[in-house]
Order: sequence, then structure tokens, then C-alpha cells
Amino acid sequence: MCGVCGIIDLNNTPPIGVEELAAMCKAIEHRGPDGTRTMIRDSVAFGHTRLSVIDTETGWQPIANENGSVFVILNGEIYNFRELRKELEEAGHKFTTASDTEVVVHLYEEEGLDFVRRLDGMFALAVWDETNKRLVLARDRIGKKPLFYSESAGCLLFASEVKSLTESGRLARKVDPIALASYLTYGYVAEPRCIFAGISKLPPAHIIVYDASGLKVQRYWELNRQTDDAVSFDDAVSETRHLTDRAVSSRLISDVPLGFFLSGGLDSSIIVGAAAGASSSKLKTFSIGFEENSYSELGYARTVAERFDTDHEEFIVTADMALDLESMVRYADEPFADSSMVPMYYLSRQTRQRVTVALSGDGGDEVFGGYDRYIGLGLARKYHRIPGFLRKGLIGPLAGMIPESPGKRSNLRRIKRLTYPATDTAEQWYLGWMQQFRSESHSRAFTPGFASVVKTNGGWNDHMSNAFAGLDDPATARSAQWVDTMTYLPGDLLVKTDRMSMAHGLEVRSPYLDHRLVEFASTIPGKYSIRGRAGKQILKRAYADLIPDEISRRPKAGFTVPVGQWINGPLRNITRDLLLAPDAEVGRVIRPDYISRMVEQHASRHYNHSVRLWNLICLETWAQSFRVSLG
Repeated sequence: MCGVCGIIDLNNTPPIGVEELAAMCKAIEHRGPDGTRTMIRDSVAFGHTRLSVIDTETGWQPIANENGSVFVILNGEIYNFRELRKELEEAGHKFTTASDTEVVVHLYEEEGLDFVRRLDGMFALAVWDETNKRLVLARDRIGKKPLFYSESAGCLLFASEVKSLTESGRLARKVDPIALASYLTYGYVAEPRCIFAGISKLPPAHIIVYDASGLKVQRYWELNRQTDDAVSFDDAVSETRHLTDRAVSSRLISDVPLGFFLSGGLDSSIIVGAAAGASSSKLKTFSIGFEENSYSELGYARTVAERFDTDHEEFIVTADMALDLESMVRYADEPFADSSMVPMYYLSRQTRQRVTVALSGDGGDEVFGGYDRYIGLGLARKYHRIPGFLRKGLIGPLAGMIPESPGKRSNLRRIKRLTYPATDTAEQWYLGWMQQFRSESHSRAFTPGFASVVKTNGGWNDHMSNAFAGLDDPATARSAQWVDTMTYLPGDLLVKTDRMSMAHGLEVRSPYLDHRLVEFASTIPGKYSIRGRAGKQILKRAYADLIPDEISRRPKAGFTVPVGQWINGPLRNITRDLLLAPDAEVGRVIRPDYISRMVEQHASRHYNHSVRLWNLICLETWAQSFRVSLG
């Protein structure tokens, strides 16, 4: 894993400076702690910070083709590089390294812009074609690796992180109000927007072609929406086992020490079990837990570690993490409010002390239907058959009186979440589940000034609602899985994994996001994946011989964090100091009286505002850390 950055100035006036490229690299050196290399050639400048994983001796970037007319820098891994290399050597290409990256330059020579369709891996890359004075940027199909860019008047800048672009000195740090509204609503800035105006994210499965004719953004892959009703349950199980085993095996290639995140849940347990069968050496596994017993899963992780005889290590997160909050927020780059970044940050730090690469279970829930909310959507669909006047006039208000439960799993909490606040459709209920500051609360929560700016800039645009709107039958678990894969997965989950692991120079690989596995899983009929109140039926059956029943049959837990308890305990003073200060930046966008009411209601346990308060804690910390005004 690495960091990439660059400047393409087709005007070349003034010439690209060594200092500005060095500043861009410096901002992302944590992504590549093993060293930095740069290249400046007239109108093009490439920077690369390296985390050595494959070919640690000679795989430094940029890497050129035989005559120096094509250059590449890459963040990520190409898993099928050996097969591609053999094919390219047979075509007459000469290789000077053993790196996976070098296949990209030669593949580009052979296939032009279609080269990216041949790549199996996680990547954000840049190719400079000197002959045609053309830049090509590409991002992997699912969005595992990030890529930001900004273009204006014949000059394009790109980088793995926003801070690298702003450190160039060429871009202003002016907050985009629509992006900020996206963050407040969902806890992350949805693609293609960036928190700063004038900067964009390249969406997953897209390439950029930039030359004298301008900038073109093109999609090169799209996830299938149609299920294959002809496939049998047993065939789906068999193919899932085959593709998952192959995905795990291909991700075991490394020239440096490799380990595994082990939560004790089904997904990570399967990854460990599949790897144990494919590896001749003892596996290293790493787990994290909490002092709050209802949130800790360490006992299950130990069961799996013992089952596969791994070299197992554990770490306990406490609310002392407040000391590291600013670091987490800075590494997150943009405002980011998924509280599971806290354990991911510490788990990555612990893991990096022993290994350089780790495999995770990311994506298993989206791909195979594991979230409780997918089951909840089915219930919501049935619930919304009840006349609206009863749901809104009677059931909703009564459910609103149910006291908040501090625990992780509570039947009363489930009932309240299904019925309150009342919504018009099951899809709206699902959106409400995903949102932090719900859309219907914007008029009450946003300050008049911020609401006016949002309206002036075109109004709030709900990316997740737009994704549902394009589906024939949106209120199904299968539709929600597709929407999550297009939105929440690259916008939230993979951002968390990338930024928190890269903070410590740790490469994380996600077998469930192998595009062949994702493509096949998208065709599995929904009736196979979810039965009753249990999801992942195909995945569970595929590994029934390998995973202990107490792991495969236990309820879905997730990477939930006791933020609500922390805010009322060790983080109480920090919360008040940050959010209730007269000069707090969040007071420019959320009404100060609204914030104060949330703080007091949460403290009295009258209402659980933990998600919204954490959102504002992270936003205020981000604004202060980067010295950015939200007004």
C-alpha cells in the first residue's frame, strides 16, 4: 500500500516546482513509510510514498516501460500480476522489476484504456502517456483505494488524500456546503463530492482521461442488478465456497509478514479458516474489544483462534482514546463520523507492530446480506401496510415514549427503531436507519445561515435516495444490498479501513470484495440469502464444515462502539467543551440551542443522541485541527 500524488500542467507556466511536489508527498508519507520517490518531466510531476509489500528491493515507483514513454504510480495491489506478467512477456515485453505495478505500463501499451478491465485487485493509479501527452487515472471497481482530483484551466492535481492536494499551495480550503450537508446527514461525504469546493473524488470503477482536449470521466465496470433465478441453492453454495477460497488464496501473496483481523464474527472467521487451509504456516490473528462487556466479542474471537490454532493477540479499547481523537480525525482526512474508526485505529496500530499486511472481513455483510437492517427492511415493508394515520398518529408517538436502552441489543430498541419516527415508505425507513441527522430534521437543526447557503448552492442532494430511486423494487433486501455496495461501502466502510490502517502503514486486503465474488453474489436470489430473521445463509452453508456452530449461529454483532456511554462518562467534559463553546464552528451549521438540547437530553438519558453528538464532536475536532471555518 502506498500514497500517490501528481500535477499535470499542460500550460507549464510556471514550471512545476520541486517544493510543491515535496509538500504533497510529505502530507501522505504515513501511507508509505518506507520511502518517497518523485519524477518531474516538463508538464508532469508524479510523487509516490511507498509501503513495501511486493518486490521490496526493486519495486520503487514511478515505473516506466522499455523506452520511457509510459510511466505509472499505483496505490494498492494487483493480485493477478503473475498471470499478466507471463502473458506480457510472451508478447515481447521486458520487465526490470518483480513488482506487481510494472504489469500496468505494459498492459496499457497493449490494450490502451481497456487495460484497467484486466486488473484484479485494489488500486488507485496514474499512467502518464508521454507520446500522447495524456494522463489516465483509475480506481478499482469497489472503491477500496481513494483518489481525489482537481482540475482548472489546463492543470490537474490528484492524490490519495485531500490534504496532499491542499498542501500543494494551489488550492483553497473552502468548505462545500452540499458536501457538509452530506456529512451531517450520513457521517461521511458522499462521492463524487469532497468537503472542499473545487475538489472531487473519482468514483469506484471509473477512469479519468486528461489531455489537451479536456477531462473525461468514464465508467468501466458496473455491478449487475439482475438475479439468476435458475441457479439452485446448492450450486450457489458451491460456487460461493470456490470463489471465496480463491479470493483468500490470492490475497496471501506477500514478501512481508501477513496477519488477519479476527472479530469472532462469521466473516472474519471464514477468512481465517480458509487461509488456514491454504497456508502451511501458523496464522497470526488480531482482535480488539471493549471494557463494556455488552460490546466486547473477544470470547468468540478466542474460540476461532483456538479452532485454527493461530498466534492470537488481543487489545482493549478504553475511553482514554480521547487523547488520540485529533490524530484519528486528521488521518480520516475529511470529516468522518463512523465511530468504529476508533477500534479500527487501535487494531491497526496493534497489528502493524507484528505484520505489514492484514486480511479483513470487510464487505461480507453487503455482499451476502448480513446486516440486521436488511431483515428490518422486510419487516418495515410489512409494517408500512398499516394505514398511515395509525402509524403516524398512534404507533409512532407511543413508540417514541420507549426509554432508550444503553445496551447493544434490545428488543424494545428494535421495536422503537422500526416504528419511530414514522415514515411514508419502507425505503424512507431504511434511509432513516442510515442517517445521523435525518433529512426531515434539517429544517429544525440547521442554522438559518447554513440552510440558506445549502439552498443557494442547489439544495441537499441525497445520494442514497437517488440510488434507491433507480431500482424497480427498492424495498427489498437485495435492493438495499446493491445500494449499500454503491454508496455506504465505498463512502464509509472502506474509507474507515483505508484511513485508519494507512495511519499506521498497514495494508488491509478484503477477500469478500474480490470483484468476481461480488459479481456472482449479486446474482444469488434474495430468498437464498435471508431466511426468516437470519442472513448470510449461502455463506453459512458454504463453510458449515469449517466454522463452529456457536460462531455461525450467533446473532449479528457488528463493530459497534459504546460511544453513548463514553459521552456520558469519560468524554462528558470534552463533549461540552467542544460543542457548547460560544465560538464552536459547529454552531455555524447546527443551531446552538439544538446542540445544547441534545447534550442535555443525552446526559439525562431521556434520548440517545450518541450518533449525532459523535458526528459533531468529529466535525468540530476536524475544523479546529485543519483550521477551517464552517461558516
